[in-house]
Amino acid sequence: MPQTPLPSATAAAPASPPAPSLLRRRFLLILLLITGMALLLRLVVSFELISHPTLQSPLASTDMATYRRLAMDIRQGLWPDHFDYQPLYYSVFLPLIYLVAPGSALAVAIIQALLGAAAVFLCGLCAAQLFGRRAGIAAAALLALSRFHIFYTPILLLEVLLSFLMILLLWLALRAWRHNRTRDWLALALVCALATLTRGNALLMLPGIALLLIWRNRQSPRRAAVLCLLGLALFYLPQLPYALRNYHYAGRWCGASTAGGKVLALGNTPEAPPGGLEYPLTYHRWVGDAENPAPTQRVSVPSRIIHWGIAEPHMVCELKWRALLLFWDRREIANNVSIDHEGRQSLLLRLPLLLPFAVISALTLLGLMLLWQRRSATRYFLFYLVAVYCLSTVLFYILARFRIGGLPLFCVIAGGAVGAVMDWRRRLQRLSGDSHRQQVLSFALKAVVALFLSCGAFGFWQTTIEPAFMRRFRPNGLLVEFPDTTLLYDHGPLSVGGLTSLGIPEGGLRLEKSLVVPASLHTLPPTARIVWRLPVVSTPNAPWSATLSHAGKQHLVGPNALRKDRFLTWLEVELPALAVGADGMAHFTLAITAAPDSLAIGIDSLRDYGRSRFRQSDGTALFIPAEAACELQVFHQ
Repeated sequence: MPQTPLPSATAAAPASPPAPSLLRRRFLLILLLITGMALLLRLVVSFELISHPTLQSPLASTDMATYRRLAMDIRQGLWPDHFDYQPLYYSVFLPLIYLVAPGSALAVAIIQALLGAAAVFLCGLCAAQLFGRRAGIAAAALLALSRFHIFYTPILLLEVLLSFLMILLLWLALRAWRHNRTRDWLALALVCALATLTRGNALLMLPGIALLLIWRNRQSPRRAAVLCLLGLALFYLPQLPYALRNYHYAGRWCGASTAGGKVLALGNTPEAPPGGLEYPLTYHRWVGDAENPAPTQRVSVPSRIIHWGIAEPHMVCELKWRALLLFWDRREIANNVSIDHEGRQSLLLRLPLLLPFAVISALTLLGLMLLWQRRSATRYFLFYLVAVYCLSTVLFYILARFRIGGLPLFCVIAGGAVGAVMDWRRRLQRLSGDSHRQQVLSFALKAVVALFLSCGAFGFWQTTIEPAFMRRFRPNGLLVEFPDTTLLYDHGPLSVGGLTSLGIPEGGLRLEKSLVVPASLHTLPPTARIVWRLPVVSTPNAPWSATLSHAGKQHLVGPNALRKDRFLTWLEVELPALAVGADGMAHFTLAITAAPDSLAIGIDSLRDYGRSRFRQSDGTALFIPAEAACELQVFHQ
């Protein structure tokens, strides 16, 4: 099928579009059929999942429940005193639906199914304009069959709306580039504003839009300047009411959402995981300092991150590198909902008919390697959108649902990769000898790299590089110090890390654990409270007992010493004093006995400092290259 010619970056826009050809009508017919299939798939899954309790009555701790509550309040005219989340989804989108069908999960699912199908149609159009009609059909089919995009259709989250806005933004950018009309550029600025009000990282799309506008109008600098000013005004106008309300609430300018510091702290502290949600001590203290009502004592989260980056630039880079690998990785980091839990209720999602993220990820990465040399302002703009979407997500933290908004953009590039491979195969038939061999090897290398990045790079880094990196650059474990609290441990993040469980063998387990104690803890006042704790997994009502030995004293512990937090159950032992040896370490010995398969302790397989020794009850050493995930907490009273 012939490729649609690309408009020249310098050529004048045609006065009127050419008459529709047979090939174009055939392309549009195929695209409409794919769009219809996409809508049908999303409606089927929505009807399959709509009765699930998570969709009907979301847990109060989830974003879904918060969005629903806020939307119902706003529908009744009860506006919140501030906007902690980006507000478009729950203050405009959901209330408009609830005006017709109050609180209806099915109505939301149907509207989001229509938006998802519209995203498929626009995805095909954009890919066809950028890379040809074959690429357009491939891109639309990839998004239509995307398992994650379909799964999130009935979920009360903003992901499907954002995916529609992102592909609409690209479509409008191509339209504005082609026609160079004022209304198209202003519509593009408005959609960027709506996307920013849906998720804040869309703000970073604005510089790319401005550059595209300036380059398209480089021969008319005055027009470019006026359009930029008008677009900037239209971009900020929808955000202004929210920002003013937040200003009156917080007493300072914080934009349309007051949660900027919180989301930055979730993924950018020394304790942060590369993906998932954790709320460690550092997070709470950084956020608390940023929200201090006294301006002289207030320290913003970005300032904290900058100071940490200056102190440990290698640790910041390594954390963000893991997050970048995780963004393209095939695995799901569940939050609010999980395709492996709620998705089980859908027969269609269980069948191997839909495409996992790994397929789209690998094709997108392959497309980036194959297509970047084809010079075109609009193609570079697409690459910019994908890069900014990826890096801005990495800048904060990674969840599987955060990738949904970018899926249409990824599929455009993935469709371009499919089209490029088909063209390459035809060209390859005309080559022979060394040229043929070089082309094949070059393509094979790129394909292998793309597959590795989407299916194995994150796991390879974690298991092979990360343990050695931490031994080199964090040899004493992690030390978190605040004026009233000090926290010391050897393990990594509790989610998306190496945390696993070690069952207690028959006869019992003896754990010998050492921690490198900083000089600030060598001498403690009598009022200091010292807590040693270790994550455990226990069977309810199963009998077990343990003895913790430290500084010549033994502490008998049992099930009454267990404490639960948001994620784990911890065995906690309060110590009367902390003894530090001549080697600068505190030594602990924990002896545990339990019924078979009734108790396990937490260990981190991605940390191996040689400071944890595991033995059976008879003294036989167990070779386990991991660290016990125990922590030492000191509260300075």
